[in-house]
Amino acid sequence: MFDDRIKQQFIPQIGVIDAVKAVQTARVNPKFSQLKGSDGMPKRTDVEVIWENACAIAAQACTTCEIDGTKLSTNAQTYSLEFCKEVQFAVSEADMIDNEFDVATLIAKGLLKADKELVEQYAQYAIAVLEANKGVNAFTGGKGTVAGSDTYILAAYWDAALMGYLSRVSILNRFTSPKILSGSNLYESVWAANMNAGNDNGKGAAKMFGAFPIYFDLFNVDSVNTPNLVTYLLSQNSLAMANRAYNPQTPEPFVTGKRWKIPSKFIPEFYFDVFYEPSCDTDFLEHQFKVKLLADLFVNPEGCETNNSGILTFLCGSAD
Repeated sequence: MFDDRIKQQFIPQIGVIDAVKAVQTARVNPKFSQLKGSDGMPKRTDVEVIWENACAIAAQACTTCEIDGTKLSTNAQTYSLEFCKEVQFAVSEADMIDNEFDVATLIAKGLLKADKELVEQYAQYAIAVLEANKGVNAFTGGKGTVAGSDTYILAAYWDAALMGYLSRVSILNRFTSPKILSGSNLYESVWAANMNAGNDNGKGAAKMFGAFPIYFDLFNVDSVNTPNLVTYLLSQNSLAMANRAYNPQTPEPFVTGKRWKIPSKFIPEFYFDVFYEPSCDTDFLEHQFKVKLLADLFVNPEGCETNNSGILTFLCGSAD
């Protein structure tokens, strides 16, 4: 229903979310308390994230007639959701009297724009979570210079050959099925390699870049970390997204209006709480909406190695 220019207003930039989904294996469940409401149903509180854990298994000296192994387990952590944002908008029938668009179309656009704004805010929050929980690179050799929780790589090395170094990093840090999330770093090199993949000279670069799944977010990675240009290496099972919406799926009366929940068009796993209230505008109906997102992003609390969160950062430049 939109032309190409208008459509840009409703397309979010959330490449980081694709990377998070690719490494998430934890289960996220609603957490039910022992308290009960007036309807007899348990009250919902927070979320429970269940992480797989096999860290305690280790080799030992051989024994005779003895089997007493360490139990495999899962780590169940209860978390409160800290990310809460909302979008409010109104549509008035009075404004649509001489307008070629109708009220329903404008409401649909408003809900879609609210979706876009909220998931983009969440994407920026996700980058901040990665920064706050980055580990320490255990590999201090090669092309990178480790300084605290960051590894600096000179600009000249940001090409297809860097994948060999990142492969060593992932192995020596015991990352499983590693994924790369980047902003500007590597983008043009990967683009050129893909364009030249059909040429004999370009096949090698495309193959090297294909060693890792690479996700780009040119908007959020660089804007949150400005002026630094950062690339993330993520291990499988390192992150888990969570979301709660408390309204029912079917609209129900609420105060002087209604409330219900709707799925995000851009992060289908997420639901928004929607609140609607009518009012009077010059003897016409005005439709007031509030769209609310309650969510969070959690980091696996049970890494098997000290200082290994499953998240490593690589900066373009010198550590000096």
